[in-house]
Amino acid sequence: MKLYAADNSGNSWKIRILLSILDVPCERIDVDFFGKREHKSPWFKEINPRGQVPAMEIEGRYFWDSTAHLVYIARKWGGEQWLPTDPLGMTEVMHWMAFAQNQIQFGLQWARGIVLKLKTGDLEEPRRHGRLALQILNDHLQHNDWLAVGRTTIADIACYPYVAKSPEGGFDLPAYPNVVAWIKRCEAVPRWPARL
Repeated sequence: MKLYAADNSGNSWKIRILLSILDVPCERIDVDFFGKREHKSPWFKEINPRGQVPAMEIEGRYFWDSTAHLVYIARKWGGEQWLPTDPLGMTEVMHWMAFAQNQIQFGLQWARGIVLKLKTGDLEEPRRHGRLALQILNDHLQHNDWLAVGRTTIADIACYPYVAKSPEGGFDLPAYPNVVAWIKRCEAVPRWPARL
């Protein structure tokens, strides 16, 4: 198994978190995201035509999306803990996985990308989406320690990186105290790498 990743990518960070927690060996290939922009090069687009990191080679096949990577790793090595197989539990986890790919991506991730000059665009719309994402999380976490099924799952991992890095997009994270407490709980999970 090979992980094509970049240090500054929150989506790459998701995969590194789960691999670390589950102590799964994986060859890492660093993709120069800033200097050489290798993620847009012909050799990388053979692996991921979208030109994005992460990408993974799994059992001789390439997969392009961090959600797919998390699902594979969780089912292969994590058992019921990280992605339950009962329909309601799996739905609850996937509910938050979709949230990571929508409100968090188009809010917190995009705003961070614009501020860090990784993307171009107007900040108003991503900041509006990002504030909504943080408020939804804050409200949910008022009565829940974790996002789904009462324990840590890949839902927490999927949402964590861009929430933790949201101040880089201009968001006032301390205004969402339940989110701040959840970030600390995540980082207290054994072997959770808290560095992007």
